[in-house]
Amino acid sequence: PHSEAAGEVDGAGSRLATVIEVRAQDAPGLLHRIGRALEGADVRVRSAHVSTLGANAVDTLYVTRPDGSLLPDEEAIDLARALESALR
Repeated sequence: PHSEAAGEVDGAGSRLATVIEVRAQDAPGLLHRIGRALEGADVRVRSAHVSTLGANAVDTLYVTRPDGSLLPDEEAIDLARALESALR
């Protein structure tokens, strides 16, 4: 379990997609767990930037609804929380 996982919505990050930054301890299967959480949320990933800084991973996800629109604030926050849960 990775208790230090955190998901944060960056409301000013992009006009074309909702930006969610996920920080967690790097571990085998981390991206797989992120992918499963995204699949369950029914979103499209426009872009993903994956970085590993020492023992920590910082993944920045640019996501939209399936129709290409931005996620409403509440939906984006729910997705960030779902990503946190998936990484714990």
